[in-house]
Amino acid sequence: MGQMSFYSADALPRAITDLEGVLCAGGGMSLFGRGTAARLTIVLGAPPVPEEPPEDDEGLPDDGSVPVEETAPTPPPEPPAPPRPAPPQRVWDEGVDDIPDDDLPVRHDGPPPGATEEPPPAPEPDPPVVGIADPMTEWRAHALCCAFRGRGVPAEVERLADGRPVVRSAFRADLLPLAQHWHTDPKHVPDPLQLDGPRLRLWVLAAGRWTGRAYTLGLDPLAPTTHEPLLTACQRAGLGATLAGDPDGPVVKIVGRARQRRLAELVGDRPRHLHDGVWPD
Repeated sequence: MGQMSFYSADALPRAITDLEGVLCAGGGMSLFGRGTAARLTIVLGAPPVPEEPPEDDEGLPDDGSVPVEETAPTPPPEPPAPPRPAPPQRVWDEGVDDIPDDDLPVRHDGPPPGATEEPPPAPEPDPPVVGIADPMTEWRAHALCCAFRGRGVPAEVERLADGRPVVRSAFRADLLPLAQHWHTDPKHVPDPLQLDGPRLRLWVLAAGRWTGRAYTLGLDPLAPTTHEPLLTACQRAGLGATLAGDPDGPVVKIVGRARQRRLAELVGDRPRHLHDGVWPD
């Protein structure tokens, strides 16, 4: 992957290996067929949380007490119904016993004795939970498509059932070395990973944000074994980071103005169209 560079992303030529920053942020590689091509995909944004319906407190007294429901008096028991007459026995057609077993006519009198009834049809699945589009997530999708194209890898944005955007490239032979370097099952960080400016810039585009006074870079919650190696790579780049967040939203946290300015120097100039709270400074 070349010698580690501490130069700004603006001072280095763009390369397809810059897309390793997307893999740091939670992207994944998938192989085609017998491993002749690979695809890079990243799902942006957290899954929406369905809202619980509010409790209906209509009809409660002002003091908040729950009224006691009055029960109706029990009606007297009804007299037993007279016994029903037995149904007439079925009369078979004349000569049916003379028909061979494999030529017996098909009857629709219900399942034979001992047969189990067909299970009821499965209930229809609940409609997908579609949340309100997050402006920052939508900006990331557009910015990553531009970054992919700038490195010779066209990409498109698709949608999951819950509305989250998915940035996905086509299957390409020139992405195969990237997949082999990171492995695909399970995802594995190459050792050593050299985080230069261009790779960090792609990581910022995909999952960088301010959280209070700290700057954070999102990690892949589905690949926890990548967190420690990525933390080590950040520390080697002079960012002095620590692991933070929770299992559903792990991050690398960078605290301190000197370290944050170091990151801003590495990732280069701001994009022309930038969403608030994304870029380090």
